[in-house]
Amino acid sequence: MSKKEVTHVAGTFLIQADAAFLNGAGTRQEGDRTVTVPKTFWDGTKQVPYVSAQAWKRWLRNTLIEETGWPASELKAIGWNPKGNVNKIAAELNPVDFAEDDIFGYMRAEAAQGQRVTEEEEELEEGEKTVTRRTKSVMRASPFMASLLVSFRSTPRSGLDDEGFVHLTKYDPQALAETEVERLLSAISVKQDKKLTVWDRLAKATDDEIQRKAKELAEKGDIDDLCAFLSEKAKGKGKEVNFIENPCSPLPYTTRFYNTHLQGIFCLDYSRLGIYWNLGDRIELEEPKAKKLLREGKVEDVTEEEPYKTLSDNGKIGRVYRVTDRVKPTPKERASALFKALAVLRGGAKQAQFGTDVSPKVLILVGLTCGNPILNHLFRDDQGEPVFKDEAFMEVIKDYADRIVTPVFLGIRSGYLKNEKEIRKLEGKYVVQQTNGIRIIRKVEGTNEQQMDLSQQQNWTVEVKVMTPYEAASSIVL
Repeated sequence: MSKKEVTHVAGTFLIQADAAFLNGAGTRQEGDRTVTVPKTFWDGTKQVPYVSAQAWKRWLRNTLIEETGWPASELKAIGWNPKGNVNKIAAELNPVDFAEDDIFGYMRAEAAQGQRVTEEEEELEEGEKTVTRRTKSVMRASPFMASLLVSFRSTPRSGLDDEGFVHLTKYDPQALAETEVERLLSAISVKQDKKLTVWDRLAKATDDEIQRKAKELAEKGDIDDLCAFLSEKAKGKGKEVNFIENPCSPLPYTTRFYNTHLQGIFCLDYSRLGIYWNLGDRIELEEPKAKKLLREGKVEDVTEEEPYKTLSDNGKIGRVYRVTDRVKPTPKERASALFKALAVLRGGAKQAQFGTDVSPKVLILVGLTCGNPILNHLFRDDQGEPVFKDEAFMEVIKDYADRIVTPVFLGIRSGYLKNEKEIRKLEGKYVVQQTNGIRIIRKVEGTNEQQMDLSQQQNWTVEVKVMTPYEAASSIVL
């Protein structure tokens, strides 16, 4: 029987997020304070903190480029709406020269994507003719699939608040003057055109002479004289205006943070690295770019090879390209560097205020012949300490033994998991036997493997290796 090859690498990891704020959801007004809040979702009556997959994948992309020194595929504006605002962005769209694009994918959508349009061909021997084609987008779905980074410890609805003040000794006289004019306008004018400047609105609400005098006092920085002048004009209209007494009052702010452990799962479709499909309405490698890379010997057309020949209907629905040995880093090197970067992951919001080490304290990896992200929900909280669910882990090994190609690399940081002693006892080889659809898993002790009668059953051997997170990332061989 031929040796099975790795097509996917599944994994899970755990981050210790003590007093952390790693992904913001914006601000909310609560009472007299603006509160900066992290991303959360509701679980019953509790709010659960999380980090979006987009956010932590960006951390990983940046870490990968920093660790390897590979050229970065940076986002740039490629489209603008009629108002002049950016409405379309794209990176290099080159997975051959930019490993980042190969691993994380990209998209550049086109208007009328998938719809049939007509175009005039150049004059041929039989004359000009109109042909029909489909508008195609350039898109590569990411071979690296990732979940949210989710807390397995729900926090109370109120969360944890870091409250503080910004203490000031100076103020901007011009800004204060305009604010005082705004107070006058609010008192004497019902309707205001906010598109106009505060001074134009003052002229419309009073007259040009009052606007000229008020602006003159503001430009001189005579705030007391300005307030006295505005107060007099307000009284003339039967209004009273309360001006700001302490322009340097402390500015309150609140940041909501959390204290938890965040778990995430991922699965890398290793079989897609270095392979680019231009089939149907969506293409992964622009044809002009593909032709240039073919001339340079960086890619080869493998449409006529199986399984691509069958999947492309003998090339009728498109072409398939594969990187050659000339391209560095190779797909294997790209995958290896990705996992090593994950082991030393860094990033996150508000690091100056809530500095958090986001490198995994637990990192588990395994090579598979299927795309199932099998290492999920393997942790739970026990009175504030993370616990590895070893029984669930062994069930996963038992169920997927026939699809597991590499050892299962279980990387843990000493002293982090509550049941660390039990986890370290998991190291070793296991035989999974199947009879009539029922599987039994046994640990191989010493020479027991040779003594077992395996002739009448289907059986598979799986090895578990316990090490540090970085060693686990460095040990996965593809």
